[in-house]
Amino acid sequence: MGVAGAIPMDPGTAGVLGFLVAIPLALASLAALVVGVVLSLLLWRHWPLLLLSGMTVLFVAEIIAEVGPAAFYNAAPFLYGIGSLAICGIWFSVLRGKTFPVPSNE
Repeated sequence: MGVAGAIPMDPGTAGVLGFLVAIPLALASLAALVVGVVLSLLLWRHWPLLLLSGMTVLFVAEIIAEVGPAAFYNAAPFLYGIGSLAICGIWFSVLRGKTFPVPSNE
């Protein structure tokens, strides 16, 4: 949708594009968010999933409620991105080997 803003188009085309593309993508994103939170609660033994789920819920709540100073509201997407990237990096580089051990060659 970011690219759609850069393409010159009349308001009718923009409305149709928004109705046929943006709304279904937004609904699919919300459904994926709910499924992700539920599955992370079901797989509670993997603490990175719980941490990512909690961060996501707090991020969405901050974006919707706009609570706090404007500086924090503007920094929230960057903090969420850096935090989720760090958790995924830690899992991939350190914790993945403990969760999925290398099979022996016997």
